[in-house]
Amino acid sequence: MKTLIPIDVWQSNDSLSQDLARVLPLNEAEIILVYSIQSEPHMEKAAGGGDGDYLYAELEKKAKSSLESYAQELKPSCLSVETCFEHGPPASVIESIATRKQVDLIVIRGQAAGLLESAFQGNTVSLVIKHSPSSILVLHAGAILAPLSKVIVALDGSQSAKDALRQFCQLYKPLANNIEIVLVHVVSIAAPWRYIAPVEFIATLEDNLDMVAKAILAEGETILKDCGWKLNTKSGGMIVRSGDPASELDRLASEIKAGLIVVGAQGKTAVKHFLLGSVSEALAIKSSCPILVFK
Repeated sequence: MKTLIPIDVWQSNDSLSQDLARVLPLNEAEIILVYSIQSEPHMEKAAGGGDGDYLYAELEKKAKSSLESYAQELKPSCLSVETCFEHGPPASVIESIATRKQVDLIVIRGQAAGLLESAFQGNTVSLVIKHSPSSILVLHAGAILAPLSKVIVALDGSQSAKDALRQFCQLYKPLANNIEIVLVHVVSIAAPWRYIAPVEFIATLEDNLDMVAKAILAEGETILKDCGWKLNTKSGGMIVRSGDPASELDRLASEIKAGLIVVGAQGKTAVKHFLLGSVSEALAIKSSCPILVFK
């Protein structure tokens, strides 16, 4: 599994190897550590009008040294580790390398704030989710990760979500005996409808959506069985929630102390992006739980 990891050298990455080991089977990973450096005008701005060339050179030196240090730390746990240093906007560099090297997974840290303008804030995370050809795992800087004993898989009836469940089962098959999967469907009725539609209509709609939710979760259970996984229904392996999907998934993750939330990627059309993409992006930016977006 080729795994690309962008590194922000201005942030502490002391827990990087431990965090990765908690959420990924590193023994099967070929790691590519990446740093993208901004243009010289950006460096001059950061230097407050001072010697931008000096700051630029020092940043490049620190970046290369840091990447090599992290590479040495990860090598004992992975199949291989290489470093990559490129110039350009972070999201563009990540997408370019992922495409060029045919990367399977991108691991990116969100909600960071460095000495310079951080390369890994919400905007970059959203851009990577939207445009990257690879699946994405979002970790959050400073977050305390729960053990990977419970994993939430969000199902909305889309092919993207079903494919995400299958890919998760395949990638984490070596850990199947140690992971309890919780299948979740969130019933969401747009707020305007609740205000303008008759009460009887909303009640009927909720009943219909509840039946649809049960059918979606039942299909998810079938996929799990086909992949050789078991669903622990006695401990609440299938859950239906009502409300904003991103908020409900994040809330449930906190309640059950989930170690990971798995979602499908956004669709290619504007409508699919609104329904699917906004959920994965919102989770990636605001949730403290690691988010795995499969493509």
